[in-house]
Amino acid sequence: MSAPVRTCIGCRRKDEAGEMVRLGVADGRVSVAGRPRSGRGASIHARPACLETGLRPDVLARAFKQRVTIHDAAELLNQITTSRRKR
Repeated sequence: MSAPVRTCIGCRRKDEAGEMVRLGVADGRVSVAGRPRSGRGASIHARPACLETGLRPDVLARAFKQRVTIHDAAELLNQITTSRRKR
């Protein structure tokens, strides 16, 4: 059985879901999605180029199909890089 494939919202390239970090949105705020994973999500590589593009407000709005905000950009970046290292 093959691994699930997702599209990175930063580079728009397809990759295995395990190679990316899943973002979620709750109350209009973006965060690293924990479990249970329910609702709309977006996947992003933890690469600087992908993060620079993928965390723009217009890109996030398209991915989540709603207006979203990043409450604390530094904390979100920290969560993404920390989440990636745990795997």
